[in-house]
Amino acid sequence: MSMSAPVATDPGWQSRLRNAPQQLRSQAKIEQAVDAADRLLSRGGANAVTTTRVAAEAGIAVGTIYRYFPDKEALFDALAARCLARFESLMDALVEQSRTEKWADPVGMLFDVYTDLYRTDASLRAIWFGGLLSENLRVADRAHKRVMAQGLRHILVAQDIASDAPELATVCHAAMLASDAITQEAFRTSDSGDSALMAEAKTMLRSYVASINERFTPA
Repeated sequence: MSMSAPVATDPGWQSRLRNAPQQLRSQAKIEQAVDAADRLLSRGGANAVTTTRVAAEAGIAVGTIYRYFPDKEALFDALAARCLARFESLMDALVEQSRTEKWADPVGMLFDVYTDLYRTDASLRAIWFGGLLSENLRVADRAHKRVMAQGLRHILVAQDIASDAPELATVCHAAMLASDAITQEAFRTSDSGDSALMAEAKTMLRSYVASINERFTPA
């Protein structure tokens, strides 16, 4: 995927490192290692990811891997943190876009953009559906959903669907939780996603957004 963020900028992930990177060269080696783990996970699943294989794939010494990552679970944590950062970067871009464009079908547009990330990123699917999420990342994921909900709130206001109000934060959080749960179920057993389930999700979310418009009618 084109949108990515440096994995070591995530404080929850960085706490899993043996040593925090202090130089750009060290940061680059961490990125190399995580990129290598990403490729291995995409090609062969969780069992294909070992520190030895990651080192060989990245072209760096095994000792360098161990210098920063105590175990392969820490590599999975870094990959998951990068996935969350990609979603948030995409949401930031969509918020800016929503301020200059009028969308005919905001729900369909947003839902399709995000399901495309699941469809095109094998590592994302492997981490979320392969039992690779640590408890730290489950906590981070809950915080991530609130960040995404805040982005949705900005979009609804920018698109003149809702006037801003404190209660809108909870409404958008509920929408994000529902959307995320159905999306994950749609991709749990199919790399391309269950198209019928996703179509129903869009129908449901359009109705919810219509109710938001009634409750928070812009002035």
